Amino acid sequence: MSKAESIIESAEAKKAGAKSKPTAPRRWNNLVKSQDEQYQLKRQAVIAEASRAFGHRGYQNVSLDEIAKSLNVTKPALYHYIKSKQELLYECHKLSMEIGDEALEKALTTGKNGLEKLEKFVSIYIRDFASELGASAVLHEYSGMTPNDRKQIMARRRQFDLRLRDLIQEGIDDKTIAECNPKLAVFWFMGAITSIPRWYRLDGDLSGADIAQAFVHFLVKGIQGQGLFDGGECST
Repeated sequence: MSKAESIIESAEAKKAGAKSKPTAPRRWNNLVKSQDEQYQLKRQAVIAEASRAFGHRGYQNVSLDEIAKSLNVTKPALYHYIKSKQELLYECHKLSMEIGDEALEKALTTGKNGLEKLEKFVSIYIRDFASELGASAVLHEYSGMTPNDRKQIMARRRQFDLRLRDLIQEGIDDKTIAECNPKLAVFWFMGAITSIPRWYRLDGDLSGADIAQAFVHFLVKGIQGQGLFDGGECST
């Protein structure tokens, strides 16, 4: 073998060796979640289980021992992810607010007018709301939270309520929603929505989508303005 051939062969061997370096650790790092991600996933599982228990039996009737048992973990292990039952209640309220905020943002960015935005909000909110009945079932439970947590939730709900009133006013201004008191209108349809957990059953005849469709129909019939009717009046 010539010197040149030897050099080429050596270079190719080094190149092949470089290509064959193990890449498993990098792929493994991409597949395996970090400790923080694993912690957050497990914490979410605790909150989800607590939500289901609260929704099924009521906040006051559920203990942390029962939640730990349903998750097949010890109570000390549970405390690694959540500090108290009060914190779980707060997290349920936060989850409910997140569902509402996301639904409203989607509606505001996709709706063409006030009424259409409201329709989209109600439809999305009820659909997602029904899938988290545990969290939504404790919407009227405030006494179990710490004063600071309660203050935060009440402030956030107030802001959410004001945004909905602005949406009603937008519909009034563009004539797609009838003249009305935005504050009372929001109390009316949100009161109906937040009562769903009191009677809805996941194993019942109606799905979240069914309820959303019905509520949107009732809402439109009750709040729609004359702007969408060619003759200016709605026949009965």
